[in-house]
Amino acid sequence: MSRLSPRRASLLAFTIACVTLFSQVLAHRIVAAKLLNNFAFLIISLTMLGFALSGVLLTRWLVPFLSRAPDVLNMCAASFAISLLGCAAAFYAADAGAQTLVDFGRWLPLALPFAVPFTFSGLALGLLLSMPELPTRRVYAFDLAGSAVGACVVIPAIGAWGVEASLIGGAALLVIVTLVLAPPPRGLVRAAVGTALAVIALGAAFRGRVFDMYYSEGSMLAAARDPRSGVVIEHVEWDPVARIEVSRIPPPDPAAMSYPSHIGTNRAFHARIRRLITQNNWAFTYAIDYDGRRESLQGIEETIYASAYEATAAPEPRVVVIGVGGGFDILAALYFGAREVTGVEINAATVRILTDTYRDYFRPWTSDPRVRLVRGEGRHYLATRPDRYDVIQLSGVDSYAGTAAAAHVFSESYLYTAEAFDLYLSRLADEGLLAMMRLEFVPPREMLRALATAVGALRRAGVAHPSAHIVTLTETSGRFTSMLVKRQPFALDEVRRLAGWAGRSPFFVVSAAPGLDAARHNAYQIS
Repeated sequence: MSRLSPRRASLLAFTIACVTLFSQVLAHRIVAAKLLNNFAFLIISLTMLGFALSGVLLTRWLVPFLSRAPDVLNMCAASFAISLLGCAAAFYAADAGAQTLVDFGRWLPLALPFAVPFTFSGLALGLLLSMPELPTRRVYAFDLAGSAVGACVVIPAIGAWGVEASLIGGAALLVIVTLVLAPPPRGLVRAAVGTALAVIALGAAFRGRVFDMYYSEGSMLAAARDPRSGVVIEHVEWDPVARIEVSRIPPPDPAAMSYPSHIGTNRAFHARIRRLITQNNWAFTYAIDYDGRRESLQGIEETIYASAYEATAAPEPRVVVIGVGGGFDILAALYFGAREVTGVEINAATVRILTDTYRDYFRPWTSDPRVRLVRGEGRHYLATRPDRYDVIQLSGVDSYAGTAAAAHVFSESYLYTAEAFDLYLSRLADEGLLAMMRLEFVPPREMLRALATAVGALRRAGVAHPSAHIVTLTETSGRFTSMLVKRQPFALDEVRRLAGWAGRSPFFVVSAAPGLDAARHNAYQIS
C-alpha cells in the first residue's frame, strides 16, 4: 500500500494540480500562437478528455495502482513530462495553420496528443484521492489550492521566461517533487524518471531547435521560410496576451498585399517600412523607420490611418492611441501636428520592444516630448482619468483572441462593449471623434457589430439621429473598415473633405456618411 504520509500526499497533490493548471494555460498559448486564434475551448476540452480517460483507467486498475502507488505516481510524472514536451514540440513543427481547422482529418491527430499529459496528471491526482488511509478532504483542499496557484503564477512566468521555458520548468518541477516525496522502489521506474529528466534537460539545452515554430502557408510569417523573400524573423518574445514576433521585411507592395489601404501608393514611404510586428503570427503592424523629421513620414497621409485627421477640426489635436503596436497610429498623429499623443499598450512585450530591444529604431518617436507611452489596458486608462481628447484611436486593438472559438469569452479586453463606447464618448472633446479600425469579413460582421454598438451609445447620450454622427471608410476589397464617430454631427464640408480625400485613393472609399448618395447603399448605412 501507500508509503506516503498525509503531509507528503498533500504537498504532492498541490504540486500536481499546480503544474497541471500551469501547463494547461501554456498549452492554450501554444495553440493560440499556431492556429490564429486562442482556441480556448479546444484545450479545455482536451484537458477534460484526459481527465475522463484517467478516471476510466483508475476505475479499471485501482487495486494494482494502490499497491504500487509510489511507482505509479512517478511513472505518471515522468510520462506527463515526456508527453507534454513531445506533443508541444510536434505541434510547433507541424504544417498547421488556420486553414487546418476546416479539415477534421488534419487537425484531430495534432490536437488529440494534448490530452495525453493530462491523462497522467489526472491519474496521479485520482490515485492520491483514492488512497483510503489518506485524509481525502485535506488532499483535495491542497489540490484546489495548487490549481489556484498554478493558474496565477503562469501569467508572470510567461512574461518572465516565455512559454517554452515555463513548459520545461513545470515538467521538471513535477518530476523532481514526485521523486522526492514518493521515491519509487522499482529500478525500472527510476530509469523512467531518469529518462524524463534527460528529455527535460535536452529540451532546455536545445530549446530553440526543439520548439522551432513552423509558419504555415498563408500566415503572416510564412515568407520567412524562404531566404529569397527578404523576410527575416529577428526577435520573438512572449507576453501573457500573445506571442510577439519582430521581422525585418522588404518594402511592402500594395499590389501584392491583402490590405493596401494600410500603406497607400507612395513608394518612398514603402521603402521606410522596414519592420513588421506580429502577434501570434496574425495580427500585425508595420514599423516605420522614422528619423524624427516630418518629411520621413510623407505618404502616411494617403493611408486609411489618416482618416481621423482628415475629419477632425482640431488644428493641433490631443490624441490617445489604444494599442500602440509598431507606432503607426502615433506617427500619423505626429505627422498631422498633434500637440500631445498618449499611447496605451497592454502588451508588456511590445513596450519592451519599443523602449528596450529596438530602442534605437523607435527612439525618434518614443523620446519625442509630445509622446507618452503607458503600459496598461486602454479602457481602464480612460476610465481612471477625466481627460478629454480630440481623437481617440483604436486600430484593430485585439488579436482576435477567442473570436472564432469562444465568441470573445476569452478575449484579452472589453474594448467593444456598450459600456466601452459610452466611456469613449464621455472622453471626447466637444468636437472630438472616435476613430476605430478593424479587419472585416465579407459580408460585414466585425465592424457592423461595432457600428451597432456605437449607435446605441449615441442614443444613450441623447443623440436623436446617430447617422449624422458616423462616417465609415471601407477598403475596396471590403476587408478593412475605419469608423469615425463624433460627439457633434458631421458638417457637410467635413463629409465633402473626407469624400474628396478618399476619392484620391484607389484603395478605400467612404462607405457610409450623412447624406451619402443612396445609390451607394451598403450594410454600414444607418437610416
